[in-house]
Amino acid sequence: MNLNYLGGYALITEERTVALPAGEVDLRFEGVAGGIIPQSAIVTGLPDGVIEKNRDAALLSPSALLNAYLGRWVTIRRTSVATGKTREYEAQVRTDASGGMVVQAGEGFEALQCTGLNETIVYPSIPKGLSAKPTLSVKSRVEKATSATVTLSYLASGFDWQANYVADIADDGRTMNLFSWVTLANGDETSFVDAQTQTVAGRPNREDDDIDDAIAGGAISLRCWPQGTTSDVALQLYERARIEDRYMGKAMPAPMMAMAEKSDEIVIDAGSMMTAVQEDLGDLKLYRIPAPVTFASKSQKQVAMFVKEAVAFEQVYSGEIRADRAAGSKSLETVLRFINEERNQLGLPLPAGNLIAFKTVQGARLLVGEGSIDDKAIGEEAETIISESALVRYEVEQLGTDDSKNRSPHRFRLKITNASDLSAAVEISIDVDDYQKLSKASSRLSRKNGMALWRVTVTAGSEKTLTYAVQRSEN
Repeated sequence: MNLNYLGGYALITEERTVALPAGEVDLRFEGVAGGIIPQSAIVTGLPDGVIEKNRDAALLSPSALLNAYLGRWVTIRRTSVATGKTREYEAQVRTDASGGMVVQAGEGFEALQCTGLNETIVYPSIPKGLSAKPTLSVKSRVEKATSATVTLSYLASGFDWQANYVADIADDGRTMNLFSWVTLANGDETSFVDAQTQTVAGRPNREDDDIDDAIAGGAISLRCWPQGTTSDVALQLYERARIEDRYMGKAMPAPMMAMAEKSDEIVIDAGSMMTAVQEDLGDLKLYRIPAPVTFASKSQKQVAMFVKEAVAFEQVYSGEIRADRAAGSKSLETVLRFINEERNQLGLPLPAGNLIAFKTVQGARLLVGEGSIDDKAIGEEAETIISESALVRYEVEQLGTDDSKNRSPHRFRLKITNASDLSAAVEISIDVDDYQKLSKASSRLSRKNGMALWRVTVTAGSEKTLTYAVQRSEN
């Protein structure tokens, strides 16, 4: 999952024990999720209730710090690359973060970081109102000094989860061991340590929320052109601004520099093989992770959801053709199909997700293919397309027209060939438009999803054919 474009959200609940003095108090919940939706926040446990709540938008960042010092004095530290000597002097900030970092010193006005030297701003202190962590402020009026356990619950964007399935196909080609992961994704800047985690499968109704993008602080705009090409400079300035914005002007440690573009690295908790416990949540399904999970910022984590052995399935070779069109030799899709029932060793709600299939051949575990499945309730049929077969193929040939009929129907032959060592169950869907009619089929056809369906078993090294006619409908 791309951590920058997560479409889900999280309901976060936490408890904090606080000492409350008598009178009007401002209670600041530091370290909430950066994607918090303030209007969803609920605070309980305060003895006299809540007067108001606010999402503190002024987060500590290079741009927020620079904006807070507009018109004020700062220290400019300049280091010579050649000599390594450092010089410091006082200057006034004359533009905000979007104006190119212009400062005024005794020598006059200058745009910072346009000299080719290493320059940085040293601020005397952090202005009041800036917070290093996302913060939710709650105002309350307490009649009597007391200690209280306060519970905060809120919705936050920037989170998501998905199911992933690994299928190991047995040698008989009729059963498989099915292993499922829950992949949790945290695109937020806040980490959650030893959190009790649950995932909800389904689509509860939720309206779009307006969240102020300015909360993130933004990057500092640099507007100058040192020596070199403009494209090189622009890239360097962008990278520097991005890194400074992330690490608040501090030098990035070497290990973190190496991982700057690998923030979505996956961490796997498979050692203890803990599996999620499935429960009902109204019409939705809830999967409870039985052990606390440390959910680090900008990361993905995988936890086992379930393990099912000897799951019965059917391998089908599937294709779809237009009834009135000839087609050269083409591959059929390899489909794994199974019924989500206890008699097939399943019988539990299956969240939508990706599936990877393996098979062991001569002692080597080889990849068969990849596909996906939709949300499936108990009793439903699930199927996934994992590959295209090079050995089981079809071909459509036009034979001519039937001149004995006034409407001159066109005749076709559909041929399926199986060059594999095993028998193949094949399903071909035949699409006929509203102005056509299918007739004179040489084998019995059924229907599926509104189309004619030819289902046939083709033994190893053999072929099967179907002939039919297509003519325009009188309607």
